[in-house]
Amino acid sequence: MDNRCENDRYIKTHMKSRERGYIWLEKECKRMITASSAAVALFFVIIFLMFQPGIVPWAVLFCAAMLLNAAWEYLTYRREYRSYQAFYRYLEEFETGNYAYRGEKDFIDEGICAQLGEQLARMGAAFGGLKERLVEEKENTKVLVTDISHQLKTPVASLELSYELLQDESLTQDEREEFLKRSGREVKRLTHLVETLSNLSRLEADMIKLSPKEAELKETLIRAVNGIYAKAEKKEIEIELMDFEPVRLVHDVRWTAEAVSNVLDNAVKYSPVGTKIQIRVNILVSYVFVEVEDEGIGIPKSEYPDIFKRFYRGKGAAVEKEEGAGVGLYLVRKILQEQGGSVRAVKAPGGGTIMQMMLPKKYAV
Repeated sequence: MDNRCENDRYIKTHMKSRERGYIWLEKECKRMITASSAAVALFFVIIFLMFQPGIVPWAVLFCAAMLLNAAWEYLTYRREYRSYQAFYRYLEEFETGNYAYRGEKDFIDEGICAQLGEQLARMGAAFGGLKERLVEEKENTKVLVTDISHQLKTPVASLELSYELLQDESLTQDEREEFLKRSGREVKRLTHLVETLSNLSRLEADMIKLSPKEAELKETLIRAVNGIYAKAEKKEIEIELMDFEPVRLVHDVRWTAEAVSNVLDNAVKYSPVGTKIQIRVNILVSYVFVEVEDEGIGIPKSEYPDIFKRFYRGKGAAVEKEEGAGVGLYLVRKILQEQGGSVRAVKAPGGGTIMQMMLPKKYAV
């Protein structure tokens, strides 16, 4: 142990000695010492010519001044050299992928060195954030593949079972028709799921480009209601669009209507027969709020942070018995955020849910 400590001390001493040698060999250090020494020599020559001092005292003072000047310039450059070493360590750590490295506080705290140190710290933070996003995206891709496999597994298994049962010649005509109807439902479910997943992947990969343009918000909302009206009428659910002042917004009509339609679809799906869904529009100074209030089963407050996540579905029995892939609200959030908006869920006074969608009045395309 003692030998190891002794070796460490020897290595550190040797490295410091080599460092001093490196500094003496630096052209910048030589240039600084040469220039300042020339200035000191010129000063002493002028003093000698003006006052004619004694040779010996003058020579001693001259040599002392030259030595002090050289020592001062060397120490000054050595201080700067420490900053260069710190920059080197920063870049070396970045090269190995350690973007969180901050190093010792041995930068010169003024001038260009201080600015470079701050810039390196910001660059490290930026690269660190990029690395985290790449790792997160990699994990999300794994989760996405797993979730898609899980979502496709149920309808495919159901179709396979129905196909096998339909091969049984002992089935009655009524049983055969029942299995055909069940297969038809699964095919529709599978088609809807594939279409939803396709839109989701295209939107996330920026293959779907939103095309915002100025249009009447009421027309967009009517388009959304028309898309879900038949499903609501089947459950005898009334959709009421409250009257509001005409307002023109810069937004993508098709995809904004798709977002509102997804919210309405959830409201219809999880509301009892014979209830009402109300759509309200609140126009503020800079934003427009579109609220969709239902009289459904509601959402537990603990699930509010999760309902807009990809493939998330509620844990209640009423949610599990309904068909769905858990991407509707995720698409709503994605579409609105792409247009500078947002969405959130709040508890309705009657026990249902209010989905508040926000869009800016002025959106820079």
